[in-house]
Amino acid sequence: MTKKNLLKFSLINLIIGLVIFAISYFTFHFVTDSGITLTWHPEAGKPFVTDMIAQLGVLFIFASAISLVASIVFFKEEKVDKR
Repeated sequence: MTKKNLLKFSLINLIIGLVIFAISYFTFHFVTDSGITLTWHPEAGKPFVTDMIAQLGVLFIFASAISLVASIVFFKEEKVDKR
């Protein structure tokens, strides 16, 4: 694996984590016991499901941070010779 691959992996994990957070926000405010509604609710209708989805998003963000740190620690900066 190269530094470029790890940075790409980190970016993909970050994007997936942010999309999952958006899904968690939707689940928190728009999903109730009776199903999906189009009205915004200040309280969670399905708090356990929302929490599980948000935890998955946190895992993707954590994987993104770890792969970013690994790319910085284990690979040297690629120097380009401009002659």
